[in-house]
Amino acid sequence: MVRRNKKPGLARYCYVLKRIEERLESLETKLAYLEDFVTELQGTVLEGNAEFDRLQGEHRAMKARLLHISQELETMPQQKPPHY
Repeated sequence: MVRRNKKPGLARYCYVLKRIEERLESLETKLAYLEDFVTELQGTVLEGNAEFDRLQGEHRAMKARLLHISQELETMPQQKPPHY
């Protein structure tokens, strides 16, 4: 008697299909978390860039002010006090 076993093949197919669906769902979940993380990271980087630009502007202003003060101090010894 030759026995044809069709059910194990179908059961195996259903099992594989279920595992594929589970893995796909897991990947979709991970992707969603990664997309949220990248969006948050991008916002943080943009804030950091804005802060860097602001600090760079302050640095330029302070540098210019120090240069001005330095030039004034260099000319001071050459000037007579106002009471002369």
